Amino acid sequence: MALYEGIALIQEKQAVVLDLGYDYTKFGFTGEAAPRCIIRTEFWCPTERRFKRVHDYKTPEELYDNLVQMLHLLYFRHVLVNPKERKVVVVESLLTPTLFRETLAKVLFNHYEVSGVVWADSPRLCALTLGTPITLVVSIGAREAEVAAVVHASVVLRALQSQPLGARAIHDELARLLDEDNGEQLNLSDDILEDIKVKTCFVSSLARSRQWAARPPAPAPRALYAVPHRAPLIVSGATRERAAEVLFVRDNELASLPDIVLQCIMQCPIDARRALASNILVTGGSACLPGLKARLAQELRDLITQPPYNERLYVQTFKFHTAPAHDNIVAWVGGALGGAADAGAARALPRDVWTRSQRLRDWVCLLDNTPPDHPHRDNLDI
Repeated sequence: MALYEGIALIQEKQAVVLDLGYDYTKFGFTGEAAPRCIIRTEFWCPTERRFKRVHDYKTPEELYDNLVQMLHLLYFRHVLVNPKERKVVVVESLLTPTLFRETLAKVLFNHYEVSGVVWADSPRLCALTLGTPITLVVSIGAREAEVAAVVHASVVLRALQSQPLGARAIHDELARLLDEDNGEQLNLSDDILEDIKVKTCFVSSLARSRQWAARPPAPAPRALYAVPHRAPLIVSGATRERAAEVLFVRDNELASLPDIVLQCIMQCPIDARRALASNILVTGGSACLPGLKARLAQELRDLITQPPYNERLYVQTFKFHTAPAHDNIVAWVGGALGGAADAGAARALPRDVWTRSQRLRDWVCLLDNTPPDHPHRDNLDI
């Protein structure tokens, strides 16, 4: 028997950390610096004879089957551990649908019979990796961008902001620009669009973006992208620069990425606003785009001088943290760090407790937010 296997038999087994994203899933063990696997959130469906996304479901039963297949792939193909022997730390968004949370709990407790599960929100886990008391977490995911203020290990829920400004918005804009470059309807898949985005695209500066609006400057060099069974695609310099501009386009709703950052700060307590502006952490897969953080900083410094922010938000300095891990796994690293501590095991929901109630606590549910001595508490229990 190897030495590390003997040590594992003596010590308590490490919990597993599950970050089930819309496009990618991160899975690994607590106490480690990186996940054991980062795979697409999809599995081979034998009945439909195709790769199926976990989030492609129409009924709760179909979602249950999808999660069973996905977790089977993670446990028995990628990490090779017995689910019954290890607790689970679930990294989730604050805006995760209740149906998805409860179905995942049923799969973990009923199908795989795990001993306990810790449900942790991604903003606090991201802030945990920095160790700062006050952090503004800007998460750019697959479908939406979320901005959350973490003040002394608590999320300011009233200031939570979310807009559909994730990777899918960039992919849609990139597909439109590629169609114009090549003069035809390409109908490219998400995998190809993502590969083109990662290999060729970048975010230009604020001054150069304004030049494109007034008088187009000299574009960046074009690129050719090889596609199987067809001629190489032309990716013009304008497409490389302009694909990510959809994140910064302002409208009457003030719903651009820098706008929701400032709105989140503006709705936080006044004594925490300067600290939030000085402790910004940008995470998510799209945060890895070259130039995105620098452009966001320029946009924030420019918007703070314009209404309505110059009348209500007296902040002049914006500072960004460098995450201690890759931008796309910061939340997972926070889950691995929190789950390795003693408090992580103490917060775990045991299987027998969940079996009696068959429900999870949720911050949007009045049943969980109403004090026990409230006069209307009995009506909520019915």
